[in-house]
Amino acid sequence: MADQKRKVGFLLALLVLAGAAVIVGWGLMHDKGGGEVLVANGTIEATEVEVSSKLPGRIAQLLVKEGDLVRANQIIARLDTSESEAEVAQQQAALARAEAQLKELLAGSRVEEIEEARANLQQAEDNLKLARDDWDRFDNLFKEGAVSAQERDRAKNKVEVTLSQVKAARERYTMIRTGPRPEVIEAARHERDRAKAALGTAQVRLRDGTILAPLTGVVLTKRAEQGEVINPGFPIVILIDPDNLWLRVYIPESEIGLVKIGHAVAVTIDSFPNRRFEGKLIEISPKAEFTPRTVQTKKERVNLVFGVKISLDNRERLLKPGMPADAEIMIGGGGTKRTSSRTPAHWGTSGG
Repeated sequence: MADQKRKVGFLLALLVLAGAAVIVGWGLMHDKGGGEVLVANGTIEATEVEVSSKLPGRIAQLLVKEGDLVRANQIIARLDTSESEAEVAQQQAALARAEAQLKELLAGSRVEEIEEARANLQQAEDNLKLARDDWDRFDNLFKEGAVSAQERDRAKNKVEVTLSQVKAARERYTMIRTGPRPEVIEAARHERDRAKAALGTAQVRLRDGTILAPLTGVVLTKRAEQGEVINPGFPIVILIDPDNLWLRVYIPESEIGLVKIGHAVAVTIDSFPNRRFEGKLIEISPKAEFTPRTVQTKKERVNLVFGVKISLDNRERLLKPGMPADAEIMIGGGGTKRTSSRTPAHWGTSGG
């Protein structure tokens, strides 16, 4: 009988300890400073920027490797730009021709051209006078029967030909003397502008053959190699900004009212278990969701939670994307509440 009582007592003790464990897992506990904190865990994340080319082409030079620190506007890679260089040269020549033509039209006719046109007109008028004199003579001779009708007709045709020559010479003289028409000048100006735009486009394509880093960051992944032919938009490398890391944690629906934007956060990671990194709560998801599958237990994954984003101080570059981390959110009050089954970090002095 005594043994049976001892067994019952032992079982009750086990139940009490199990209940205490559950309470410790989800209940309150005070930190050393007497304040209340909410403990959660998650994974450190960073913004990934894919650096790609706007143009298709072969990578002539790849100037970085994984792990390299690059500065904003630093050259990442160069494409083979031989075709772009030829296109630029071609468009430069076309622009030069268009500008020369417009300049000539705007300058008007030279004195030599005007004099030449005037002389041609005078010559045509002299030829017309001679042709008319011949016509008069042949017409009189025909009336006297001295020449045939065919000879008279040839003289008449010569008058008509020289008359058209005079008309053409007079029109050319007038055109050269007054200069080109406004619509001709305007058309030449449009052609100059078109050639200039085409040159600008070719120069942009040439510049786009040099791939620059859009920000200061670290090369996380290299997706292409020198000599490869790539398509527009294909990421050559992926960069992250090591100074802009954050921790994503999930707070149960029942506890989301405890946290506010701006709350201070202490973060610890497995690589530096005795070190505390400063953080600040900067974002609370406006919509509840089921706990992501990355959370450890199946029971926790069926709970409704709110995603919380915590910015991190990473001036020493010790934190890396993908690291699991524990966060202690300073919410005031008198205890520490844990939102997961992981052991919370203990309070202590900052530093190593």
